[in-house]
Formats: sequence, C-alpha cells, structure tokens
Amino acid sequence: MASSQPMLCGSIAGRPGVFGVAMHTAAFQALGLNAVYVAFGTEDTAGAVAAMRALGIRGLGVTTPHKLRVAACVDGIDGAAAAIGAVNTLVNDDGRITGYNVDWIGAQRAIGEAIDVSGRAFAVIGAGGGARAIVHGLRQAGARVTLYNRTAASGEAVAAALGASFGGPPQALAAAERCYDGLCHATPVGFHDAAAQLLPGEALTAALRPGAVVFDAVAMPPRTALLAAASARGFRTVAGVRMQLHQAAAQFALYTGRTPDLAVMERALAQALARIAGEGDER
Repeated sequence: MASSQPMLCGSIAGRPGVFGVAMHTAAFQALGLNAVYVAFGTEDTAGAVAAMRALGIRGLGVTTPHKLRVAACVDGIDGAAAAIGAVNTLVNDDGRITGYNVDWIGAQRAIGEAIDVSGRAFAVIGAGGGARAIVHGLRQAGARVTLYNRTAASGEAVAAALGASFGGPPQALAAAERCYDGLCHATPVGFHDAAAQLLPGEALTAALRPGAVVFDAVAMPPRTALLAAASARGFRTVAGVRMQLHQAAAQFALYTGRTPDLAVMERALAQALARIAGEGDER
C-alpha cells in the first residue's frame, strides 16, 4: 500500500488556485495534524488519479476540467455524486479511490446563511457540474427549482434528472414576473472578468421577489458584476467564495475524520483574497 509522510492532500485543476491551499493548511495547523495540501495543475485526469493511487495521496479536490470525467477513473462514487453526475472530491482508502460530491453541501450551506431555503422557489442558471450540485443541494433542502440553460436539451435533461423544472434560456427570466425567492448563477460568465454579466439588472428585478437572494457560484472576483447589480437593486447577495469555504470544510472532514474550525478556514480564505487583491492577480 502506497502512503505519504506527512499525509498529502491537494487538488487537481486545469488552473491551480490558492484558496484550497490556504484553508486546508490553516485547518491542519489548527488541529495539529501532520498533513500538507498542494494544488496541482493538470489536464490529465486519468494520470492524476493514477498518481494519487501510486503515491498514497489521501484526498484530492477536483475541479474544471475533471469533474465530469473523473468518475470513469475511480473505484466507486457516492450517492450524491451519482445523482449529480459530477465528482469534486476523491478519497483514497488503502488504495481504493472513491469519488464524492460535496459542492452541493457547500452551495446549500452558503445559500442557507442568507435565506431559509425550504419551501422557496429558486431559479438556477446553467447545466454543468456546478449547476447540478446547486440544484441537488436546493432540492435536498426542500426548495422548488426551475433550471434555465442556453442549450435546451442539456437543460431539460439535468432538470428531469434532479427533480427540477426547465424554464428555457436565461433570457426567459425577464418574463418570470417576480416569482422567485432566489437566483443562482452557475455558468463561467464573469470568471476572472469583473465586467462580464449574463443577465441585465432589469431581468433580476423582473424575476425576483423583493428581498430575494442572488448567489453567484463564480468565486473570482468575489464581487461579480451580477452580485453588484443585485445589491444595487436591494437584493441580498451570496458570493461564490462562501460555497468554496463550506465545501472545503466538508472535504476536510472526509480526508481527516475531523471537523475543522470553520472560523480558522474563513480567516485563511480572507487572507488569501486580500493577498490576491494586493497583487492585482486574480488567480
């Protein structure tokens, strides 16, 4: 059985980020655990999983472009990952690698900080892995969900699989007549582009009830154009980094069997954001 000393955890992404490193490292140190976290940049999904097995890496976070294709490379996936159709976490138990999805937990907890989701009506934009996790999380919390997606076939398929309705392309939200208590954006629009916005502010006003919540899964920049437009119109907002915080805490528990100090992880995340802002580099 391969193993590492100290225990090695990390993430795989096409473009490695700094948030996971900051949060997990701080949580390891707070609990006195002999563990390290490394963000790996790779496009080779199968090779990354093989390396995890060969080197005894305990856990890996999984993001673009690996979420939808990594399931074919592991020994099994949990029920949530199977339902969502995407994996964002790998855990290595004595050479057996299992894929999990805790994005839905991160989304559910982040949105739940702003609104009681149960019984509420939500619109979700997108049909990729992130959108699927958000829909699953909202449905598990008792929300009614309508999915909007530019490509009807994929949008209808995801909605049907996850117990949501399909509402058409995102532009159809402009005719929604204030029927939603919350809107969740889960497309790449706005990622590393503070000016990009999929929906005009007028569409938010048309679709959302007064006091509604707008969540943008885009984590960088933390304040996207969508969130700025929503805030300017009096809606509550939830930044994508809140989802990252909560899903990282869920990952940490899977890797270590311990509950991390969320305040420690939150401070580390805030410090990482401040460093990026000071460097002018939104990595």
